[in-house]
Amino acid sequence: MINDLCKGDADLEKRLKILMLEVEVMRQDGRPAPSILRKHHWEHILTLASRNQRSSYLVYLWKTQMAKENEKAKKEARRKEMALKSEQVVEKEFPDDLIYGIQHQTLFLRIRDQSINQFDNYRALQAMMWGQPIVIDCSYEQNMVWREAVNAAKQMTFVFGENRIHKEPFNIHMCNVDLEGHFMKQLRKNIPSLEEPWFPLNIHTKSYLDIFPKQKLVYLTPHCREELTTFDHDTIYIIGCMVDKINTEPLSLARAKRDGLKMAKLPLDRYMEWAPGANKSLNINHMVPILSDLKVSGDWDHALRHVPRRKLMETKIMAMQKKIRSNPLAKEEIFKNFNMIKDNRIQSFRKKRVKSKQSLLYDDDSI
Repeated sequence: MINDLCKGDADLEKRLKILMLEVEVMRQDGRPAPSILRKHHWEHILTLASRNQRSSYLVYLWKTQMAKENEKAKKEARRKEMALKSEQVVEKEFPDDLIYGIQHQTLFLRIRDQSINQFDNYRALQAMMWGQPIVIDCSYEQNMVWREAVNAAKQMTFVFGENRIHKEPFNIHMCNVDLEGHFMKQLRKNIPSLEEPWFPLNIHTKSYLDIFPKQKLVYLTPHCREELTTFDHDTIYIIGCMVDKINTEPLSLARAKRDGLKMAKLPLDRYMEWAPGANKSLNINHMVPILSDLKVSGDWDHALRHVPRRKLMETKIMAMQKKIRSNPLAKEEIFKNFNMIKDNRIQSFRKKRVKSKQSLLYDDDSI
């Protein structure tokens, strides 16, 4: 593996051996580190500059490994439990009696997971022929770090899964895709059959401007002023596939302006009361279900049920009420914080009034 990674580079080989020693020291000290590291893991570790970044990545791999091992242990325990149940002999009142239940006679046909999966894929294939197109713009990978790209691939996996089980799924087009980027590498891991010819998903390396007529495109971005009031079944909506935990610039707005496209945002403030400081940018695995329900029902109240509850004021109020009920002493602290916020707002308002009155005493032309 060292020869495959270094390819004769002595400095790179030296650094790789140091990193291997560092990981081994972590294991010996009892710190969380995965027992097996594959080639692509070492390739990513070599790109990390600081020890904290490497430690965080190794903890992430260790948690993933532990989750897989726990799931495997649970499956083995369930298998042993079912084997014990199957060995138990059920007593019959008469020798020719039929026994109904699991692992015995049944009136119903069992539908296996593979059959359900094929049915859902068939529905997605029908959407590829007759469904309304929707575009996922994957051109933001250069603006994301590795972890954000992996998170975006996870969200795209949810989008595909939730879209194909909807009664009227979209015809999803992924545009501006970098086939060799971190996003696609992770998406291939999440969906192993992604590049099969029968797979019901359109993946394009070209821009959406090269595939669809420009006058039909509308870019959905939270940074514009125009609100989407009604769903248009002839419009092709574009959603940016980006996780912006670090880079919070309005990149989707800039992209839409550069391409000369119409823009719109969801009327979130009109239908929902947001918690203070809540981020109103929704993930793609929230946006697509919202548009799917809006397409069928035309009801914003029903469609916006996919917005995470943690972003809403009612959730904060319920959490505060629960805190007060569980700890009566916290009530005084909460009201004290509210009074401090109120006093600070009154003082800032008074300062602004005094400043505005002072500005009226001066003539701007004489300054």
